[in-house]
Amino acid sequence: MEILLDHYPLPEQGQVEINLRRTFEIKMTAETARRQVNRWLFTEVSCMMGAESPTLLLGERVVWRVPAVLSAAHIGRVGVVGTVDVDVQTGTMDTAPERISELQTSGIALGDKMLPYKPRQDVPVEYLAKHMQPTHPKPVTKQALHQELTSSST
Repeated sequence: MEILLDHYPLPEQGQVEINLRRTFEIKMTAETARRQVNRWLFTEVSCMMGAESPTLLLGERVVWRVPAVLSAAHIGRVGVVGTVDVDVQTGTMDTAPERISELQTSGIALGDKMLPYKPRQDVPVEYLAKHMQPTHPKPVTKQALHQELTSSST
């Protein structure tokens, strides 16, 4: 587990001493927070977004900071579009319309940088079904149908 210290002043160089004494109770596990954010992203923001493993953030509040990532079927993980903070005690998270808009805007910007999807035009013979009848007949052209009708009537 990683822990981030939010707004903790540090010198640019030299010896650093950190004395950290903070007491808090974790009522929501990291995995539960990730799943909660994942469900919210999928249902409320975009079905192309998901959540990754969170980091514990110690600041004014203690929260799980959960990365929101964009993915695409033809690429996989595209990149991080933002983060969602989940309170470790109450499980509350920022689900305001502005937050949704920020994540969607970042997702669109990241999506614009993706390579376009190009479907395969050819299928190797070894992957084609063998010894099976088609479920739909082959399309018949008007000319072939006319020929068939005129030849059967004579």
